[in-house]
Amino acid sequence: MFGCDIMSKEKIVSVFDSLDENECDKSMIADDMEDFVMKNHYELIKQYFFQTFDPSLKRDDLVNDPIRLPMYLSTAGSDQGLTDGAEFASALVAFTLAYYLEGSPRYHDPELLERAYKGLCHYELYMHEDGSDDLLSTNFHDPAQTGFHVHSIYLVTELIAHLTGHTPVEDKLFEKIKEILRKNGHAMATLGFHTPNHRWVICSGLAIAYRYTGEQEFLDAIEEFLAEGIDCDEYGEYAERSTGCYNNICNYSFMVMGYMLNREEFFEYPRRNIRLMYHFIEPDGTVNTLNSTRWDNNGGYSIAPYYPHYVLLGLLDRNPEFAYMADWIYEKYGNFVLGDRLPFLLTYLTLHPEIAQRYSEITPREPEKDQSIFLPNSRYARVYKPQHNLTMTTLCTRGPVFFQMNYGSSILQVRFAGSFFGDRHSQFRASSIVPTEDGYKLICDANAGYRTRLTEKPETSDWWKMDHSGRKTINVQNFHTEITVHILEDGVTFDIETSGCERIPTKLEFSMSPGGKFYTRSIMTQPKAGDYFFLADENAKYFVDGVRYFEIEGGFFEHWNAEHMRGSVPVNPSKFTVAMTTVTPQKSTVTVRAKTLL
Repeated sequence: MFGCDIMSKEKIVSVFDSLDENECDKSMIADDMEDFVMKNHYELIKQYFFQTFDPSLKRDDLVNDPIRLPMYLSTAGSDQGLTDGAEFASALVAFTLAYYLEGSPRYHDPELLERAYKGLCHYELYMHEDGSDDLLSTNFHDPAQTGFHVHSIYLVTELIAHLTGHTPVEDKLFEKIKEILRKNGHAMATLGFHTPNHRWVICSGLAIAYRYTGEQEFLDAIEEFLAEGIDCDEYGEYAERSTGCYNNICNYSFMVMGYMLNREEFFEYPRRNIRLMYHFIEPDGTVNTLNSTRWDNNGGYSIAPYYPHYVLLGLLDRNPEFAYMADWIYEKYGNFVLGDRLPFLLTYLTLHPEIAQRYSEITPREPEKDQSIFLPNSRYARVYKPQHNLTMTTLCTRGPVFFQMNYGSSILQVRFAGSFFGDRHSQFRASSIVPTEDGYKLICDANAGYRTRLTEKPETSDWWKMDHSGRKTINVQNFHTEITVHILEDGVTFDIETSGCERIPTKLEFSMSPGGKFYTRSIMTQPKAGDYFFLADENAKYFVDGVRYFEIEGGFFEHWNAEHMRGSVPVNPSKFTVAMTTVTPQKSTVTVRAKTLL
């Protein structure tokens, strides 16, 4: 379909030309380019690489020293001190870049490619006969881990393919790469996968393997994966909604596929996703992860890993907002952003200097400060109040947090629960979110009951072997909760209404980071991690610093059954919690504002 030969540079440029013609809105380019332009990220990255190259040589010496290797892996290895073949194959990345990049202190030094070749030979010792690698912490004969290795390590093969002088060491190295990629490609094409993002990791690895080997099996496998459809919705969310991790993996995979297969349409998915990410950035530069279905949920992650996507798509599309984001991320995080996908950017921009130089044509433009959005597919809402340095998140979720307020770098999270028939029914997890005139309504219905006696004598008296299918569920009770979120200029009001079964103990919890000062009319204290307070019929202020504070209005208290309430999620031991309690049926109103003394 695409041909099995290595694409010429002219063909690759045609992909980028089509990106420019079809995707770039020329009206977005400012007329006056002299005020300021996009940073020259190619030079920034290249100089960083040159400055940090010596450790790559020392590391290569370490991993090839049988005496020092175990000590190195125990302190800095990739997988709990276990030897991973990728430790050796990664020599290909640094040494190929240092060999081909003009200005490199080891430019065209054949020793570097000999080291890369040796590393690949060593890596082969760790490959299984089926061509797969292991993720030593959990997965073995793992095609996805093989894909991660391939799309992280072998992209620099583009430099060899296009810049080779066909010296003996270059030809020997290129043949070794193709030999390994045939084995890796067969594993990726035949051994399955686990998670949604693994499909695209494997496809990107197969695209690389196909490019250099022409094996039809690899292209067929890609097409079969693509026939399932691509799980990126119209807003730019992937199925796993993982802003802290898997977004970036998917974005990277599609960019690799687009480049390697000369298919411009694959760039649309990362383009769509990084535009969506405007709506997930918190005031302090972290990204909101409450919507994630994976392990990064409710974790602290920055926008920094999106840097290479903003750089490359900013240049390809001449997009002033992407350019702004690339510049802003670099200014905020410095060289920290230059590690993860450095070979990816260096390889592509080295082969396409005409694209690398587009920075001088682009005037960065800041995206709108108010990035409020409602995402109906994932039932997630974000409200921005930039004038107050404030964002608010309301969501349906599998996790316990249904609302979060980010005030600068300070975070307040809100949860609700009732002690109702154990965990599946107790913790409030909204099943629907409905936009209202001034916010959102969250609804949760929990039902639980009891089992009947068996009408016929069972074959065994052993409870665990007994056939329980004849039992019916009766005496069903209902726990209905509606929480209406009213968005204010500087905060939020919650109207909480419960109905159904009576006298269910309930609790509303606010968790915040310790280190500030907590005031009510009665007390002043400096909360510690793990502290748990009750707020009864009064208001409170929590000063996160000497000027800024959260104000909580509308406390209520009826019982102590809160901190260890059966069926609810345990309190976060690294935070302190303020709780309000009552029983069903209830009607409660609580307001939280982000305020300042100035």
